[in-house]
Amino acid sequence: MKPMPKRITCAIVFALLFVLFSANNVQAQSDTIKLSSDPDYYAITLKKDIPVAEKIMKELLPYKDSKTTGELMVMAAKKLLGNEYVAGTLEEGDSEDVRVYLSKTDCIIFVETCMNLALTVKQYGSKADFEKLCQMVRQSRYRNGQVRCYSDRIHYTTEWIRQGEKRGIVDDITLQAGGQEYDHPINFMTSHYKSYKHLKDAEVGKECCGNEENKETCTMNQATRDYRTIARVEKELNTKPYTYIPQEKIKDCEKNIKSGDIIGYMSTTKGLDIAHVAIAYWRKDGKLGFIHASMGKMKVVIDEKTINDYANSSKNINGIKVIRVR
Repeated sequence: MKPMPKRITCAIVFALLFVLFSANNVQAQSDTIKLSSDPDYYAITLKKDIPVAEKIMKELLPYKDSKTTGELMVMAAKKLLGNEYVAGTLEEGDSEDVRVYLSKTDCIIFVETCMNLALTVKQYGSKADFEKLCQMVRQSRYRNGQVRCYSDRIHYTTEWIRQGEKRGIVDDITLQAGGQEYDHPINFMTSHYKSYKHLKDAEVGKECCGNEENKETCTMNQATRDYRTIARVEKELNTKPYTYIPQEKIKDCEKNIKSGDIIGYMSTTKGLDIAHVAIAYWRKDGKLGFIHASMGKMKVVIDEKTINDYANSSKNINGIKVIRVR
């Protein structure tokens, strides 16, 4: 069946899907479907992505105990090679929903998906399925796992890393790998809020209503509430030092990086923390490469460049972070 025409609004699609699918049903009348097994949330995916994800998890299962999470991530990443790079998939629609796509992805979604495929297998073993994967994505992508509005989603990779550390999922090993502290305050989203669909209508200068947590009595629009939340997040992130491995030190620090480590390429843009994210991969030629969703190639690839070469070939990058998944 052909995909629904774009002229049909998301609201209509959601209404139709709500009627068509019961709580645990995984049947689709169109390419986009809802999965709902928890009254507090639902996930949106493409019906073709469900069997792909479950096949990957089934193939990872025999290595659940013999391989590290990072090694399972590399296995998952290789199975997604060639998938299309598509920017802005999380901005679809007017409401905030858990969107889990494999066939279309960007750099952070690709890394997050590979991580959660591996973690789902590690945690659930033979009981791993697509809905459990969706639950994993919800927990990693949203602040405290709550999905209510745009600002609940974690937008800065730095916060994504720090929440992962609190949950006991990842470790920021940048300093141990040979890095250093880095003075680069984060404020890009609030400084450029007009560029974001869900923030552009924020009334930045509006006085606080004194009860902004109560939607019934607060007069702020949702964009203003989201703006204020993100501003608080930025302030909190800036209370702790940032770390990175400078461009000139990457080559010397390579020996401390393992296949499956998450690599964050640090941005030189004022107010922005990380410009690109990838999965480290020691190639057969003995060089430290990486697997990523490439905007240049418009697909998931094992890059021909090494991590060091990539970081040193861009004016927008001045170093890397190294994150290890437990």
